[in-house]
Amino acid sequence: MIKCPNCGERVSTMAGTCPHCGINIAGNLKQCPDCNEYCLNTQDKCPNCGAGLSIVTEEVLGQQEEKEKTETIEQNETPAKKSNKALVFTIAFALLLALIIGGLFYLDYKNDIDREETEFARLEDTSNPEYYNDFLAKYPKSKHYKEVKERLNVLLDETEEWEKLIQNINRSEIEKFMNTHPYSRRIQQCKDLIDSIDWSEAKKLDTEEAIVNYLNTHPNGRYAEEASQKKNELGMTKITAQDKAMLRGSLENFFTVAMSKQDVSLISEAIPEKMEDFCGTEEATPEQIVAFAKNKMAADVMGLHYTIGDDFSVRKQTVSDGTTGYAIDFTLQELISRSDTNQPNTKSYKVSALLNAEHKIIRMSIR
Repeated sequence: MIKCPNCGERVSTMAGTCPHCGINIAGNLKQCPDCNEYCLNTQDKCPNCGAGLSIVTEEVLGQQEEKEKTETIEQNETPAKKSNKALVFTIAFALLLALIIGGLFYLDYKNDIDREETEFARLEDTSNPEYYNDFLAKYPKSKHYKEVKERLNVLLDETEEWEKLIQNINRSEIEKFMNTHPYSRRIQQCKDLIDSIDWSEAKKLDTEEAIVNYLNTHPNGRYAEEASQKKNELGMTKITAQDKAMLRGSLENFFTVAMSKQDVSLISEAIPEKMEDFCGTEEATPEQIVAFAKNKMAADVMGLHYTIGDDFSVRKQTVSDGTTGYAIDFTLQELISRSDTNQPNTKSYKVSALLNAEHKIIRMSIR
């Protein structure tokens, strides 16, 4: 029995309504947290002590009823039902754990396979037997085991031959090695060695033909760019037979005509306005050159005649104005006509001359 929160008369908490004021009682009560007196759900203040209260709505009441119902059902469940639920949960957990462990084992297995395939692929780029032995030791059950073992045996034989080869490198032995081991990973090294040997020989010969032959054999060789530059240089310095004949003719005119006759006008045609150097005389004029020739004319000398030797060598050379000229070395035979036949009538000289692009003599030494 409690005091009705609305009229204050005594009423049972089990009563549907208050017999005195008619307000709903059953399911419509709550207790004040301060004085524990019963109040209506709709009251926001305790009628006994005045403490503030929260209003309980129908929705909250429904949730409370549902919770109480669920708790009642759970409390009334039989031990057999509880045991079945625990078993189902245990089985589900075991299956999940098995899946996780199985997945981890699969990932680990797959990673091992991937590592094996990666290391097997790397063997394609090496000729070191240690890598092959390492693979065989790590993966004794590999599907590639037999193949790697066979390749290792071939590689050991090849390595022995290679070590002998590098002790005495020559082109024929390298070619023999390449023919014996056409699929060797050292084939590129062999090609590089042959490339270096061929270039070394071409440079030693230092001829346009040798350089062109290297380029034809190794168009993409390590030294192809250097060879192309060398070819151009040799082409610029190459002396044709026609060039050589014209240069010889210019020098023959100088000696056999101009010097023999000691003719100033003829010497002027053979040189620029002045020679830069003529037998030690700088800026030598035609008159000075004629004086040099006349000094050779002793009292009994009636004439001088000259013959250029066959050792006539020509090379291109840059002259003082930056253009390309010709450096020439040759022997010169001097035949002297004398009235005194008891005197020597021949002399031999070494001549070095420099002619410009117009075949004019700009330097000369006579020894």
